[in-house]
Amino acid sequence: MGKIFDYENKFFQALEGIANIVILNFLFIICCIPIVTIGASMTATYSVAMSIADDREPYIFKEFFKKFKENFKQSTIVWIILFFVGIFIAVDFYICSLLSNNMIGTVLKFVLTLVSIVLGFVIIYVFPLISKFENSVKHTLVNAILISVQNLPYTILMLIISLLPIGSLLLFPNYWGQIIFFNTAISYGMVAYLNSIFLNKILNKYIN
Repeated sequence: MGKIFDYENKFFQALEGIANIVILNFLFIICCIPIVTIGASMTATYSVAMSIADDREPYIFKEFFKKFKENFKQSTIVWIILFFVGIFIAVDFYICSLLSNNMIGTVLKFVLTLVSIVLGFVIIYVFPLISKFENSVKHTLVNAILISVQNLPYTILMLIISLLPIGSLLLFPNYWGQIIFFNTAISYGMVAYLNSIFLNKILNKYIN
């Protein structure tokens, strides 16, 4: 019986891990509310998530807001760039849907889909890179593309994981309430944590 209440017990460790992810998820959502702060929030979230995935047990609030403040400027610039690239892609998709020539529209949609995938690759890596390395905005974006291609199997897996919260809404439209509640409670923190398991393995190779 004594082992049940042993805080080194795997059950309690699992509960602590879930609690940390819930807290991290809450901080991420709250700090994303102003919209313009989404980049800084993602950087701080991945910084904490990578620490948790690496068994470093960070002080979540302290590290989150430290990284949020330290990387605010660069993260915000990157976020604004990516946001407008996303808007540009969305507008182009809409224009393609209005084209009378179906073949041209199909080709352009295919190209835009490839660009969208590359954008997804960049988003997966760029904020973790900001949290882990000091570099210019240009070099960080370029490195995000290069590293994503060099580690393509992991990149595709992380992209699938990242799209699950949104994809679940499309796959199960009758359960939007439950899915939104789950996403709000834990899923974004969980996505960051799961991706961080792979990101640690990938990015640690580039640390001298």
